[in-house]
Amino acid sequence: MEGSLLSIILISVGILFIPFFSKLLRIPVSVGEILYGIVIGKSCLNLIEPSQWLGFLSSFGFLLLMFIAGLEVKIREIAQLSWKTKLVYGTTPLLILLLALYLGSRFAFHPLVSIALGVVSVGIVVAVLRERELLSTKYGKTVFLVGIVGEVFSIAALTLFTLYTEFGFGLSFWLGIGKLLAYLLVARILLVFLKSFVWWYPNRFKFFFEKNPAEIGVRISLAVMFVLSVAASLINVEPIIGAFLAGVIFATVFEDTENIEEKLSGISFGFLIPIFFITVGINFEMPHISLHLFQMLLIMVVLSFISKIVPSLLLRLEGLGFKESVAAGFLLSAPLTLVIVTAELGIKMGVIDHHTESSLILLAIVTGILAPTLFNAIYGRGNESSNT
Repeated sequence: MEGSLLSIILISVGILFIPFFSKLLRIPVSVGEILYGIVIGKSCLNLIEPSQWLGFLSSFGFLLLMFIAGLEVKIREIAQLSWKTKLVYGTTPLLILLLALYLGSRFAFHPLVSIALGVVSVGIVVAVLRERELLSTKYGKTVFLVGIVGEVFSIAALTLFTLYTEFGFGLSFWLGIGKLLAYLLVARILLVFLKSFVWWYPNRFKFFFEKNPAEIGVRISLAVMFVLSVAASLINVEPIIGAFLAGVIFATVFEDTENIEEKLSGISFGFLIPIFFITVGINFEMPHISLHLFQMLLIMVVLSFISKIVPSLLLRLEGLGFKESVAAGFLLSAPLTLVIVTAELGIKMGVIDHHTESSLILLAIVTGILAPTLFNAIYGRGNESSNT
């Protein structure tokens, strides 16, 4: 009991003070949370005892993180782009994944590690662009949308890898693909049905997203998230895929969701998601410090940057300069959450060991610190006025 109380106190203190220390150190808050977890966890002080409540809250925060990532996917905004722009935005993240797989194979990395080198996530991208007041500019929207498409591609790659690892290329694999397509079809039907229903009865649904004591809108969003997450697990697909898809559906059906996003972001980023990142640090097992580890980490960091920067030069077709394109590549090189997701999936599926998992988490931390710093250094302050 005393151990559980100490765990609650330590995690609560971390959630409260980490944002202030992260700001002083000029690192992303999520990186600060992982570092804090490492200090109080297995690798250092070992002050936290494993418990069901901590595992549940961590998993809940994980699902909410992916759900909120799905909310950022604005299908209507993407649909309004020109075909040339769509092609550039689609080709860039695809080349990132392919280049990462190629480079990883050249160094004999496990395919999952190669995927981790090429995944793209918008968490740090959005935070940095908001901090620089670039998110509403043409440049900021370009980088953000490429990141969104890249996140979708990354999750799709992880899903296919999960199916291949479990079933190979046999009949079961194609049955798994069929189940996934059926799942997406059902989700699409649900999307069309809900959107039609909202169109016919807008006033009824408007009430859900206004301030009301019952918080119906929050209940609907969480219900959709849990239903699709459970449905995904029933067909042997990771629940995070269901959570992400639920966010996409919710954002597409209910376009005016700022109030809901604000409420979910408050409890999610203020409590549950920090618990997930702190728990990642707590469970982190520091690998044996050696020259080989540093060499491996250096190679992974360099390959991660190369796989993002080279394809990002395609953004010059959208009017970005060479310097701006390189800066975009550096910013896209901080897929903190999805690298950790990949490491967690690898351990869960038994395809990587704890040493490799720890190396991937170190990769996430290092790129999470370096990428925003290098972006700010390369992009500079003088470009902001030119991109309004």
